[in-house]
Amino acid sequence: DSDRRSPHEVVQEIGTQFNLNEAQWQAFSVITRHFIRHHVDKVPMDNHDGRLTMLMTGPGGTGKTHVVKAVQAVMRHYGCAHLIRFLAPTGSAASLINGMTVHKGLGLKIKSLQKGKGNRVPGSSTEDYSVLISVQNRTQLRDEWKNVEYLLIDEVSLLS
Repeated sequence: DSDRRSPHEVVQEIGTQFNLNEAQWQAFSVITRHFIRHHVDKVPMDNHDGRLTMLMTGPGGTGKTHVVKAVQAVMRHYGCAHLIRFLAPTGSAASLINGMTVHKGLGLKIKSLQKGKGNRVPGSSTEDYSVLISVQNRTQLRDEWKNVEYLLIDEVSLLS
C-alpha cells in the first residue's frame, strides 16, 4: 500500500524509476529532502533555514531536466504539484519540463519603442524596447504565484 511507505521509500522508489545516476541522485536528494522536511514532515520554515537556493550545472545531455522531472514526480505523489513552477527562457525548453517561458511566467511583455524608422535597425540598442506589466496582470500574477514555493528555471545559461 503506497500510503504506508515512508517518505524515504517514496523518494527511493521514484529515483529508481527514473534510473538516476550518482550525480543526479545527489541533486535529487537535496531537493526532495528539503521538500519532505517542510511539506511532508511539516517542519516550519524560518527566514534563514527554510529557503533552498541551488544551481544545477552541467553540459547538455547530463540529465538536469531528468532530475527536475523526478522531483516533479515526488511532489505530485504528495499532492503538492501546485507548489512548484517551472520556467525556461525558450518555448522548446519550457515544453520539455511542462513549464512556461520566463516571460509568460512573470507576466512580462516586451514592447518595441521604435519601428525601425530611419537608419537604425530595431534591436541595435537596448533603448529600443520597454518591459510592460499591467496592473491587471500584476494582480493575476500575485494570485498565480501565492502558493508557489519552488521555482525551477531550466536552461538558466540562456538568461542574461
